[in-house]
Amino acid sequence: MDEKIVCDDFLRNRALTNLRLNNKKTRAAYFINTPDIKTDKYKKNIEVLELDSYKIWSLELNLEADDFNFFGDDLYILKYIDETSSIYKYEFERGDLRLYCQLPYKVLEYHVNLYNVYFTTRIDEERFTGSMVCSSMVPFYQENLGYSSHSKNALYKYNIESKELNRLSALNFHIDDIVFDMDNNTIVFTAFNIHNIKPISSDVYTYDLESRIIKKWTNGVYRISYIDVLFPQKIVFMGIDIYEKNRNDNQNVYVIDMIDGSCQLLREPFDRSNEFPGITTDSRLTKSKPVEVNKNEFYFLVSDRYGETLNKIDVLGNLVTYNVGLKVIDDYKVLKDEVLLIGLKEEGLHELYLYSGAGLRQLTEYNDWILRDRKMCVPEHIKIAVKGVEIDGWVISPLNLNPQKRYPGVLIIHGGPKSSFTSVYDHTMQLLAANGYFVFYANPQGSDGRGDKFLDIRGNFGSIAYKQLMYFADRVLEEYPQIDENLLGVMGHSYGGYLTNYIITRTNRFKAAVSESSISNLVTAFTSSDIGYQYIFEYMGNKTPWSDLKSYIESSPITQSSNVSTPTLFIHGTDDGRCNYTESLNMYGALNYHGIKTKLCLIKGEGHNIAGKGKPRGRKYRYMEILKWFNEIMNGE
Repeated sequence: MDEKIVCDDFLRNRALTNLRLNNKKTRAAYFINTPDIKTDKYKKNIEVLELDSYKIWSLELNLEADDFNFFGDDLYILKYIDETSSIYKYEFERGDLRLYCQLPYKVLEYHVNLYNVYFTTRIDEERFTGSMVCSSMVPFYQENLGYSSHSKNALYKYNIESKELNRLSALNFHIDDIVFDMDNNTIVFTAFNIHNIKPISSDVYTYDLESRIIKKWTNGVYRISYIDVLFPQKIVFMGIDIYEKNRNDNQNVYVIDMIDGSCQLLREPFDRSNEFPGITTDSRLTKSKPVEVNKNEFYFLVSDRYGETLNKIDVLGNLVTYNVGLKVIDDYKVLKDEVLLIGLKEEGLHELYLYSGAGLRQLTEYNDWILRDRKMCVPEHIKIAVKGVEIDGWVISPLNLNPQKRYPGVLIIHGGPKSSFTSVYDHTMQLLAANGYFVFYANPQGSDGRGDKFLDIRGNFGSIAYKQLMYFADRVLEEYPQIDENLLGVMGHSYGGYLTNYIITRTNRFKAAVSESSISNLVTAFTSSDIGYQYIFEYMGNKTPWSDLKSYIESSPITQSSNVSTPTLFIHGTDDGRCNYTESLNMYGALNYHGIKTKLCLIKGEGHNIAGKGKPRGRKYRYMEILKWFNEIMNGE
């Protein structure tokens, strides 16, 4: 069958997450996440892989797990009930599931060690007065958390025999990443001190299980993403020295010697990004922690120019990079001489793979239907040079292209700006191509995968990308004469939504636009986003709205809205903590005031990334509204 991609095909996507290994590395387990439009949730089923035979079987349980992990060779399953947690123990030999313990908190990270459960949880101290929330701290709210200014993550210990529950961390700081190094009786974590303004930097701490002493190992100069224990008495982390580099620069690998207390680079700067989201696509659900230690070697993922790579570094700083053959790697586990991986390969969707010296082997066929039952439009790579800077882009031609016919085209812009596109499957793009649109997209300066120099657009938040994308559009029109230059659309999410707003205030070449989860006013975004002041401060050339209001006004699409003639659809989640929905609301109101055809779709209960992480109904509404808008404006449907 060669049927075209349809809107509801995203409901057939089986996204794989939470890849875990038992202690002996003889068994793996992972979630299959299936969108359910009726319940508006994702059904989670645990699949088990036997590594001696590669046999896969489903774990039949009388509950739906929220998380799970191996401790030893037994599986411990986490289930939430409101703001409490139940942990169940599954023994494979007996096929038996029993309640292990119940905790009066919603557990975030946890580790079972003998009769103790160590875990982190979010503690809320919101200042509620009736229906009012009061705070003197920022961010006032946070993406995926809601009102969060008076909340922090704390470390606890629970003994299942005595039922004793003890908080191990102080209430004056917030824990981010954590590693339970039980072989060395140590818990390693990163945290920052609570202030009225959330700091950029955090520090590395250890908690000694015997002495019960918390020790600090860094001096507040690093923005840290991930930590692990590289070797006994050596902690490894990925971070940025914010005294030497910028907040949005690529992170480096550092090692802390717990004997002499030193902290230094493990090798010369890698100059690639290891941070989420990396490659942008709406067909992945979540990405697991991208680092792990195996045999005293530190493994980590990075975004390269055309995809994500797996890397390892030893205690001497020797680096090895593996191009495993996947464009997107969402999770992995290192075996003896092989690596298990979850990811996306070219036009395919999520599958489980095994990488070895013999190459990449596909172990599952959960999403083979898309290559078997659907006719795909393959992206074609195109490069352009803009003032000596080479830019990568791709063009997807419409399904069943007729060379004698002219077609509308849509320019799609990624978020970030520290993110990137590649040729991996994206449902939005394939849906548009299946409905008669050319789709073209690029990675202008500011995008990920090309190093800090390419990332640096400070002081030119919108202008550089705008010029390069317009050059790119010109080149695409030259190379693909079947595209009707009078029927062009533009769309983007987050920073891509900001650029969409920016573009329509500076050119009328686009007949229709879709702006998603966007920013329209850099002044209000500076003070309201959960990402903090530093993000926009840096991108605006280390200037505030009070030190250079003119630049903020000129770079804010809302102040240039009288120039817009492009009919524009705005899509935004009501619970967006990154870019508040008022950013779209105000731009929508401005276009209405100026008499421009416009529409606003607020999706209730959705956060910033509706396309990739939204609930099934919200995602379906989004696909339908985008296609409907472009069809109505460009095709008169």
